[in-house]
Parts: sequence; C-alpha cells; structure tokens
Amino acid sequence: MPNRKSRGNSNFMKSIQRPIVWAVAILFGVGIVWWSVAQYLGGGSQGNEQGIGTEISFSETVGGLTKDGTPLSNSDYWITYSEYETSVRDTLTNLRSQGYNFDPYFETENYPSEMGIRYDLFKSLIDQKTLLLYATENDVLPAEEQVDAETKRIVDEYVADEETKSAIVYQYGSVDAFSELIRDYVATQMLATNVTQKAIPDMEERFENYVNENMEDLKINYERVDANHILVSDEASAVEIKSMIDSGEISFTDAATQFSIDTGSAVNGGALGEFGRGQMVQEFEDASFDATPGLVIGPVESQFGYHLIQVNSKTTFDTFEEFASTSAYQTELGRFENEEFNKWIADYRQENNLSYTVNDPDLQMYARYDEAISDPEKSSALLEELEKDYFDESGNLLIGDSYLPVVFYTELAENEITKLRNQIFDLEDLQDLLLTLPSTATSLTIDEIDSRLETIPSTDTEARSVLTDAKRAKEYMSEFNVETPEEIEEALTEKRNLLDSKNLRFENSVRYLYSVMPNSTRVINYMYQIDGDNPEVVYMYNETSYNANIRPLLESPELLDSYLEYYGQYFGAQARSLLLDSPIQGIESDLNQKVINSTEAATDLKMSALYLLVDIYEKMANMEQNEQITQIYLLSEKHYLEKLAELYPEDETIGSLIETIEFQISELNSQNTVDATPTADATSTEASTETVIDTEIGTGELEVPFGNDEPSSVGDVDLDVNFDSEGATETVN
Repeated sequence: MPNRKSRGNSNFMKSIQRPIVWAVAILFGVGIVWWSVAQYLGGGSQGNEQGIGTEISFSETVGGLTKDGTPLSNSDYWITYSEYETSVRDTLTNLRSQGYNFDPYFETENYPSEMGIRYDLFKSLIDQKTLLLYATENDVLPAEEQVDAETKRIVDEYVADEETKSAIVYQYGSVDAFSELIRDYVATQMLATNVTQKAIPDMEERFENYVNENMEDLKINYERVDANHILVSDEASAVEIKSMIDSGEISFTDAATQFSIDTGSAVNGGALGEFGRGQMVQEFEDASFDATPGLVIGPVESQFGYHLIQVNSKTTFDTFEEFASTSAYQTELGRFENEEFNKWIADYRQENNLSYTVNDPDLQMYARYDEAISDPEKSSALLEELEKDYFDESGNLLIGDSYLPVVFYTELAENEITKLRNQIFDLEDLQDLLLTLPSTATSLTIDEIDSRLETIPSTDTEARSVLTDAKRAKEYMSEFNVETPEEIEEALTEKRNLLDSKNLRFENSVRYLYSVMPNSTRVINYMYQIDGDNPEVVYMYNETSYNANIRPLLESPELLDSYLEYYGQYFGAQARSLLLDSPIQGIESDLNQKVINSTEAATDLKMSALYLLVDIYEKMANMEQNEQITQIYLLSEKHYLEKLAELYPEDETIGSLIETIEFQISELNSQNTVDATPTADATSTEASTETVIDTEIGTGELEVPFGNDEPSSVGDVDLDVNFDSEGATETVN
C-alpha cells in the first residue's frame, strides 16, 4: 500500500480534547483532564515531584520545554512521570467508559493505538506547559479565587439534584473528589481562554472575515433541506396530482405512496430525508433550496421525470448573521479557533526558540515512527536501523525489552513490501513494453512523444496507443535509471532479492507478535496475510471480523437500520449485501474450507468454528422478517448443530437445540400452509403459495438467498427451491 499520511486519525484526540464547557457530559468523562495548571495555581510545583520530598533532575522526567535547545530550569515546565501517567490513566479510563477500545500498539481504521494516545497526551501536555509559560510571562494566569468560584458554581449545580449527586459519588467516590476534578478542568479552560484573549484578541473579527470569504464552501458543507417528493413520468400527471393536493382531495404523502414511480421513497410518503448541496440533480437541488417550507412546488423536470416537491424544513444562509443563527456556527467556530490557536502556538514557539525534549524511550521511538510514516526517506532510514538492531544476518528476530520496535518495523515493512511489489510489477511491465514497442517509438524522448501526441488525431487510436505505451516505458526508465534489457533484469533481480529479504523479516516479526499478542486485530490480520491456510489463524481472523463488523449489526436492529440507511445512499439495494451477506458468505466459506473440513484442524477448533456459524444463523433467523428465508437460516443453523453433534455426541444440549429448531420450522410450515389455504371466495385459478421445507439436509452446498439477491454458494448443503403453477415446493438434495 502507499505510504500513509501522518496518522490520519490524530484528529480523534483533538475531538476528545475539544472543551464541552460546563456540560453534564463532563461528569462521565468527556474531555481530557490536566493536572499541571491547577497544581501550579494551588501552590507551585508539587505536581512535578516524582515522590513527596524528592528532588528530581530533568533527565528523570518524561520530557519538557526547552529554550535555545536547553531545558527550562523551572520544573513547572517539565512533565514528570506521575503527571504523565495520571493523564494517561484518566484519559484511557474516560474513553473506555464511553465504549472506546484501543489496541495497545496498533492503530485501526477509526482509532489510534494506546501508544498513539500516550504520544498525543505528551504533546498536549507540552502545549499546556507552553500556555503556562506565556500566561506567566504576560500576567494572564487565572486567579485562584476565580477558579474556586467557578468550580463551586459548577459542583453546586450538579449536587443540587440528588440523583446526579448519587451518580457523582458512585463514579468518583465523593463530591470532594469530583470537585478536585472539576477544579483542574476549570483551571485549564480559564488558562486557555485567558491566553487566547491576550494572544488573539481579534478572533471574532477574523472568524467573520473567514466566513464571508468562504461562504460558498460553507453553503456546500452546511446548507440542508428536508423534503418529500413525488416523481412521475409526464408533466400532465404531475399537474393533475398537484391540483388534487392543492384542493385537499389527497395529502402529499398519500399521493406519493399512490402515484410516485420512485418506489424507494414512495413507501415512506415520498420522504427523502435531509440532503445537502451536490447530493441531488441540479434542477431538483435548485428548486428545493429555493422553496418555501410547507408549500408544494413543481412540476420540476429532471432527467428522471417530473417532480412535485414539498420542503419540510431547510437551513440556508447568505450572510454572516444568517450563518451565526445556524447550528453549524459553533462547529465551524470551534474548528476555526483550533486552527488559529495552533498557528499562534507554533509561531510563539518559533519566535521564542521554544521546543521540547522527549526523555522517555518509548515516546522517543514513537516520535520517530510518527515522522517516518509520512516521510519516505525517514521511513527507509528507520526501517534500515531497526533491521540492523533487531535482526541477525539470517533474518531472525532479536528480542529486545520493548515490543514497540517490532511493531513499528512490521508496519513500516508492510509499506516497503507493497512498494517493492509495485516496483517489480512496473519493471516487468517495462520488459514487456520493450519487447512489443518499435524502436522508433522507444528512441523518442518524453517531450518528443508529447509533441507527437498533440498532432495525432484522437481517431488514430493505434498510433496514440503506441506513443502512450512508449511514454510509460520512458517514465519507467527514468524512474529506475535503466536503459538496456540487461539493466532492467539486473534491477529486477535486486528488487526481488530485497523483497525476499523483507518478506522473511516481516514474517518473523509477525509470528513473534502473534506469540505475544494473539488477540490484537492487526496482528491477526497480518498472520492471515502470511499464513492464511493455518486453521487456527483462519478461525481467529474470521471470529475477529465477525465480532467487530457483523455481530453488532445482527444484535441491534436499530443499528443495522441506521447503517442500511446511510450506505443505502451510495449503494442502494446492495447495502445489505455489502454489510452482511457478502461478509457472512466469506466467513462461512473460509471456515468450511480451512477449518471444519480440514484434516489438520483440531476437534476443539472445528467445534469453535461450528458454534460461530450456529451463532450467525441463529441471529440471522431472529432478525429476518421473511418466513421462507427464516426457515432457510434455521436449516443452516440446524445443519451446523448436527455437525457439532457428530463431533460431540454426548452433549444433550445440542440435541435439544436441534429439536427446538425442527419445531420452529414445523410451526413456520404450518403457518405457511394455513396462510396459503384458499378462502371460499377464492377462484380456482388462484395458485397456492404453500411452502414446505424438508428438515432433512444432505451434505451438498446450501444455497442461501441473502436479501433479495440470487442465491449464492455459502456452505456445504444443497437446497433447491422450485415454484410451479400448482404451488411452491422445495426439494433438498
């Protein structure tokens, strides 16, 4: 994969640190709690002592501010381990209480690692020390009396309600402990406010200028309309329906349900929900944003037909004052203030030659890694250094005192391996091009090729294709500094050998990490990448994927509905397949092929895989509304329970579960039979819709019709469904 940008999820910490001023959310841990400012206000540097009555040197701290490359002599600007670890502990406790889970070493798609949080906390503490220095030099430290008064006001407001007071005592042990926490928070917020007002006194004016200069972008980002619509194929029908609505003959929602050819929204009375600029075709967007809420407008012609539109509500603005009245104002103001503040603090440090030193070895290593992931040269240098320090000449891993070097090597090596594979592919492509291109084309320079391409008409596709391929070949030659076939082969040999070397070290590092952190999602993914046929690895990989991505959706219909609604905007009817069907098919196929039917897998592992599939189909059956599909899911569950019974025949619980499922299927079949029985008024031409599913399943492959898609192979059972004019029957092979 290409080199990643520097920790794309670093904004996660910034969003947590964003002050929610005096909100109830503080009570349950929103925000980062800093101790240094309150300790400073409360009596100097007691917070910067490793132990009571113990003097420390700068080298014994986590790090701290420097000026002209030298640590500041005042220990108030140092970060002690007690201060740092307190911040780490409280931050991680707060985040975990909110349901966030972090890998100790590896960041994920959405969240940083715990080590990444530690590094962000260190940098945030450095920011706090910088603010403290500025506030001291400019005499804008918050007065202790102000901090105490605001703290008392907030705490009194909370404890006035007995239920809230009880929650505080439960969460923090006592009201006094909660008061100390609030005091620290208040002190930090007052410090930031005082410094901002002193350093950037014209913040409001700057923001107003920013809004006026970026009004069009803000409109695209924040203007919203909530509307219903009716879509018909011809203008006359639209006019007639509008007349019926205007006269009160029919409501807009009923008309949408009855007449709209947009079946997706018609079932909801034409409701489209909320949408912004650029999400609808231009004609529809313009009409919707210009409409008066409550009025029916149209017909509006678009490429889809003729629309009648009823806007329920809208948020639009054209001036700063109008923007200030929207909910987006505070969001954009906060973002702007953060950016301005970050610019100011960077300028302040540069102007005063301020920086910081990191003493902690793990943080030092992380700082280098953080720079390396966005800088190819630093990445290569760190990778080379780690190979030298942590691998012998044969590629065997040398175990050190910390996992971090191995973690960082693994991450950087993955990127390097991907780059090498791409380079080998390009060199092989160059070889093929030189074998097929005429020398008259490859002898040209890139400028000459570009010049000729400008003169050759687009209809001469053959000549243009030759020149385009020749240009690609010349670009490869320039990139790899090769000219002749011999040089290309030499470069290929070098890259292939280097790839083999990297792969060996990468695999050794992954296997080591798997031995010490087998539950890490990233490590499991790496192991699947290098040993994807190992039954244990296959099971761990699929179980982790299921628990992280699928199980939450199966256990919460509300969550699934929200995901389907969101992804439905982009994938339509395929959203369910994307979220559930395809991943489940992949899990089932992988477990059947590489675990359940494997001669190398242990019995316990096979049973774990079977229980996982039973759990999947039990949850699928519980959430499914279509009775016929529910029966198929129950059959799948029963099938895997029967396989479990074969492996563990003495477990009576499995037999009971099978009997329960057979009863459920029988009940569904009986209900289908009753529902399909013609009434006395039914004509003889009406076909029965009875469906009877045999509860005996063979050993073929099950065809499970996920959603509304065509059946696809996902198991090891065959189920054929045939409908004829006399009724629906199913045969199981």
